[in-house]
Amino acid sequence: MFIEFELTLDARPPGLELDFVKKAIAEWAEQQQIKYTQKTVKYTHRLAFDDDKHYNVFVLTWNKEFEYQLIDRTW
Repeated sequence: MFIEFELTLDARPPGLELDFVKKAIAEWAEQQQIKYTQKTVKYTHRLAFDDDKHYNVFVLTWNKEFEYQLIDRTW
């Protein structure tokens, strides 16, 4: 299971949107005291947790402007 953020193809300068997403995730994780892993694949950024209960915490507490999808498969 993982959370996926879709990145805009025409973001200027390149990589800036990814930096904003990573910063928002880091701030959220620090506030919630949750460890995570992340991976960028082409135009998507993926976020994963070791414990499945952290996905519930994420869905209930994420209040940033970045939209996401919860994907139920491994990577």
